[in-house]
Amino acid sequence: MDEAKVTNTLCFRDGNCRFLMALAVGWLCLFVPSLVQASRGPPYTEEVRVQRHHERGYEFPFHSYNPDTPGWRRLMDQRFDQVMALTDAQMKWDGWIQTCNAAVTAPNFTEYGWGLTQAPDLLTLDIRQTIYDNLSNARSEGGIDVIGGPNTPLFIDAPHLNERALTELQPILEAWSGVELVPAIAYGFRLYRNESNLWMHTDRAQTHVISCIYHIASSDDSEPWPIVIEDYEGNTQMAYLEPGDMLLYESSKNFHGRPTTFNGSWYTSLFVHWYPKGEWNRKDHDIESHYAVPEEWNELTPTSREHPDLKVIGTSMLEPNCPDNWCNLAKAKKVYGPGQYGTVLTTGGKTISLNLEDEDAEEL
Repeated sequence: MDEAKVTNTLCFRDGNCRFLMALAVGWLCLFVPSLVQASRGPPYTEEVRVQRHHERGYEFPFHSYNPDTPGWRRLMDQRFDQVMALTDAQMKWDGWIQTCNAAVTAPNFTEYGWGLTQAPDLLTLDIRQTIYDNLSNARSEGGIDVIGGPNTPLFIDAPHLNERALTELQPILEAWSGVELVPAIAYGFRLYRNESNLWMHTDRAQTHVISCIYHIASSDDSEPWPIVIEDYEGNTQMAYLEPGDMLLYESSKNFHGRPTTFNGSWYTSLFVHWYPKGEWNRKDHDIESHYAVPEEWNELTPTSREHPDLKVIGTSMLEPNCPDNWCNLAKAKKVYGPGQYGTVLTTGGKTISLNLEDEDAEEL
């Protein structure tokens, strides 16, 4: 999640396209219609988009997903049905883009898409001290559409610690993902406030590829507030983090959020993002999901209407007829910190050694 400008597009069958531009927290956007221009990639007409759709060999229903596990296919099939059932054209288009990216155009780098571990102790201690020292000086972050609740989040600026986190955490994320990484951004420190929630969403496909949510601290009166994420087995995971814990995840691909309501004065984390080194930036990953959307996207009907109703807000999704706006919370699998440095806990209780150097040795 970062503060960069991002784009989305609405294309109508008559060939008229509107780029929607936003100044946002990652994909968490307030969309404003603008001219058919974008900071990334060329503008396109619907005719050009459909041409590129066919040139790339996309066909819907898609023959395979990334990854093509039974659970992920079941979850994405349901999500496509939910999107096709929408009647609002803008919501439907945004839903197609998000689901095509999650299901098809974004590659997966790990087996399950998420894991729980712990950051180096000294980094956590230094950041925590900075947070407590600056609580009285926290500024308003302003309203963000996908953060619900009566209180807008606060923000503490500490760019030197953001840069340090990008550097010190990168070996952990490289060991977990198995690829060399390029730092994109560390965004923080946001302080969520009482009665907040964060709708399920995905982040930027180009830059927010291998990521972590690094939990720093919360007020003494705060109740546990889980991160919810969908894994590649089709499960919904609820991770309860302790200070210093990191949720590793593929943030442009796996829907994640905090749809339950936070109870407490404040809760703060750092959002840290990388993308693969090498050939990654030779392709516009932000726009690729647009080409995957089928030509008849606004006319297709779902194979089943038994799924929960969906509401799409930019790149976030809600299921408004279910408790906490997300139905699978009722059968979510709960995971609790603290994590262990050098080891990742993931789906099914599986643990993965990262083969990192000893933390104490690194700090000497």
